[in-house]
Amino acid sequence: MNSRPPFPSSPPSQPSPYRYLGRGGSERPVRLQIIIALVAGLIVVAVPLYLWRRPRPAPIPSADAATADAGAYALDAGALASADAGLPEPVTLSPFTTIRCENPGPGRTPPERCDHITFFEDGLSRAIRDNVQCAPTGKSSITVSFVLDMDFRRKRTNLYIGKSTTVSRTRTKELLRCVKRAMPTPDWATIPHQYVKYKINVMATYPASESL
Repeated sequence: MNSRPPFPSSPPSQPSPYRYLGRGGSERPVRLQIIIALVAGLIVVAVPLYLWRRPRPAPIPSADAATADAGAYALDAGALASADAGLPEPVTLSPFTTIRCENPGPGRTPPERCDHITFFEDGLSRAIRDNVQCAPTGKSSITVSFVLDMDFRRKRTNLYIGKSTTVSRTRTKELLRCVKRAMPTPDWATIPHQYVKYKINVMATYPASESL
């Protein structure tokens, strides 16, 4: 009985060809799948971040804003046209004059050394300009003297018409009432001042009325 010769075995130093082919064919698809998954994950994360942080275009001005700008431009143009035409101002104010300032006790402070209380000066100027419609009218210009007393101790003010007014006080009653109503309410504790009492004066000149 003849015996079958044994298969020659591969040398120990060389791996089995079947095992090598089988291992290489299984690792490559796995690596490719991992790479594809990583790229897809980066895309999923990067795209929302870009959409969230991308610069947004400036809003287009609405029709209302354009209309408001056009209206403001028209008002500015009208004011410039009035100035160029030499039209008189509704009222002209003189610089403020401090008649008196004083503290309790003997002695008298010269008016030129008195400090200016800008809160009341600015408030009175604004109240006069905003109430031109209450002023008396005439064929010639009219000057009204406004005198304001301030008492920081009693926290009181008194506004009245001075003697330098060129019309009777009867004709200035409505104007005085309008200006008093428009005066700001003072917060006495926050207004800087050096003295307790003040008396100031400003002259308001109203142009002649063309309708008379």
